[in-house]
Amino acid sequence: MPVVLLQAPLGTYLGWNVTASGFHKGKVCNLRRVAWIPFAKTRAERLASGDPRLSLQERYGTHAGYVFAVKAAAANALARGFLLQEDADSLIAEAEASNVLNP
Repeated sequence: MPVVLLQAPLGTYLGWNVTASGFHKGKVCNLRRVAWIPFAKTRAERLASGDPRLSLQERYGTHAGYVFAVKAAAANALARGFLLQEDADSLIAEAEASNVLNP
């Protein structure tokens, strides 16, 4: 299934999360919102932290490159019937308005 946020990601999505507080503190919880680990912005940041995943800059180059990736992913999902036009338009507008790789 083509999912725009997975085809033009800003980080790694996990299918689990560790509960931060309460009765189940410290235990794995897969019934709540999944965890997300953002990508480093630049190659230098990623290397400094030891992150093996490509940075945003390495993936998309520029803000325009990120927007292009979102547009391509949205077009794919739309063509395959997994996304409505209004939702594609909304995702693209969010990408254009974002600060992803904007100075």
